[in-house]
Amino acid sequence: MFYSAAGEYKNMVLGTERIEKFLSDLKVDLKKIKYIHIAGSNGKGSTAKILSEILITSNYKTGLYTSPHIVDITERIQINSVPIKQKELNGLDKKYKKLSVKYGLTFFEYITALAFIYFVKENTDVVILETGLGGRFDATNIVVPQLSIITTISLDHTEILGKTLAKIAFEKAGIVKKKVPVICGKMPNVAFNVIKKTAKQKQADIYRFAKDFNANAIKKYNWENLYQTVKYNGKKFNAEINLGLLGKQQIYNLAVALFACEILSKKIKINFDKISEILQNLKYPSRFDIRDIKIKNKNFKFIIDGAHNKQAVDKFLSLYKKSPFYKEEKNLLFAVMEEKNYKDIIKKLSSVFDNIFVIDIKNKRELKPELIKQEFCKYRSKNVNIIINLDNLFDKLKNNKKLVVLGSFYLAGYIIKYLRKNKCLTTI
Repeated sequence: MFYSAAGEYKNMVLGTERIEKFLSDLKVDLKKIKYIHIAGSNGKGSTAKILSEILITSNYKTGLYTSPHIVDITERIQINSVPIKQKELNGLDKKYKKLSVKYGLTFFEYITALAFIYFVKENTDVVILETGLGGRFDATNIVVPQLSIITTISLDHTEILGKTLAKIAFEKAGIVKKKVPVICGKMPNVAFNVIKKTAKQKQADIYRFAKDFNANAIKKYNWENLYQTVKYNGKKFNAEINLGLLGKQQIYNLAVALFACEILSKKIKINFDKISEILQNLKYPSRFDIRDIKIKNKNFKFIIDGAHNKQAVDKFLSLYKKSPFYKEEKNLLFAVMEEKNYKDIIKKLSSVFDNIFVIDIKNKRELKPELIKQEFCKYRSKNVNIIINLDNLFDKLKNNKKLVVLGSFYLAGYIIKYLRKNKCLTTI
């Protein structure tokens, strides 16, 4: 069916000309929809999800386009939090695949083009677009949005975006459009200054976390019901919000999303009254995602997270160390993509966990398990094991143990898919 997502970045060709011509020649009217465009090294998905839920509650038919997917490609294209039906996606694929090859579309350009076609066909009111990589040459960067958001800037995809924060910020700032407001999350000054310069050139108003809006945790985590209480202070909207997404980074993501709503409310009606109600039970797969597992007459608790760069891993560990799980035996299941700065990640993780399990997830981009083990063994001499498969892992883990799954969204998807197939999940 689809081009292989495994080559999503390896086979990429920078530029928006191909997808623009493809959609233009098909006469897809992108201007029928309002857009919110989100770039950033981390936090894009969570920010997009929070915004999506608020807009849905405000009675807008809301599209959400994110990547990568966790288990199924249909997750990338959603309307009102419902993924596109596989039959619908297959139909679009059958109709447009040959033409996309003629236009030379990459995998990411193709799935992005199908998303635009679907959103327009379904008369969506507003679409939240998450960039795949960077911003300036990203396939999503072909619309003029109501609002641009840049969540964070860190060293990620340096082989494509550049090896400094300033260069990466320049690429992310490529989503800033003329006179379209831009919101920046928590980021270093060196990155913000680059975005600020671009915004000035584009005559775009720019807003920054901790300057124009802020948020702080005001209570300890509720580990029983899995939420945190956050105090948000904006321009006009101030509130205490119970947020079902855990971690300090999620406080920043919430703040960005809420301030985005304040900016949007100048043009469209936002239902601020129900925000706390809908966000307390909000969950998003693979973001400190706690799952109860029952398999082979054993019970486990998994904490699944898609953290895949040093900044995200640091944020995960900060929360993990505050959790009740940190007091128990610490087990890690790990895989990582070869283009990531895996040496820093592995060095950081090697001293945290008692037992480390490395697995081959059959992804063309992954760093081979033997090389991962070799890297871990630079910092520790024992308890680093290569797991042949997940059955092997469950045989080794003792009953009632906790396991952290970390290093890649592809690993998260690999294990969630297995658990669903074997009906091991006792919680959603």
